[in-house]
Amino acid sequence: MRRTSGIRAGLCLAVILARPLAAQIAWDTPRLVGPESPSGVGCHWMRAETLPGDHNAVFGSFSLPGTGGAVTAHGGIGTGVAEENAVFGGVDLRAPIARHSATQPLDLEWSGGAGLSVGEYQLASVPVAVSAGRSWASGSVWFAPYVSVGATFDYRRGDSDLVPDEEFEIQATAGIGVDMAFDAARRFVLRAAAALGERQAVAVGMVIGR
Repeated sequence: MRRTSGIRAGLCLAVILARPLAAQIAWDTPRLVGPESPSGVGCHWMRAETLPGDHNAVFGSFSLPGTGGAVTAHGGIGTGVAEENAVFGGVDLRAPIARHSATQPLDLEWSGGAGLSVGEYQLASVPVAVSAGRSWASGSVWFAPYVSVGATFDYRRGDSDLVPDEEFEIQATAGIGVDMAFDAARRFVLRAAAALGERQAVAVGMVIGR
């Protein structure tokens, strides 16, 4: 099983590195973390508008074995500030807060993480958020929408004239997303998410579960 997961991760990374892109994009936007978001190996396309000049990006994700999806690494490349070539990546952490019951209709989950984007300048981001959602299933179709709210702590560093005046900044975050599968085992999960407010971005992709 580990060998198969490694092959999937290698194929996803090869697709990413084959794209002639560049980046200065906040690694955590959109989060793509809902209460029932899948674990496994994923490939995603993203369009970001978090920073001036942000554009298209591609990134991969990989849930660390033995964590049950609680720890997921991200890494990718894209086009952003001053159209400079760069990379971004980070690690997401997640833990359930509550599951739905007769008196509580939603699943709740906490998520956090840390990551870095290196391009025209360096952007380190530490996001925290709470997501709420609920899944529905009918036959082989599974559908899990969610919303999230939180904040991101940013630190910027570099000699570029494009570095914002504020080295440290805290931004409120909000987003919506949905995970969908059309096989009962949920081996292939389609994903889409959008970040709202100042850290706007959209992402679509697919995760191959384990």
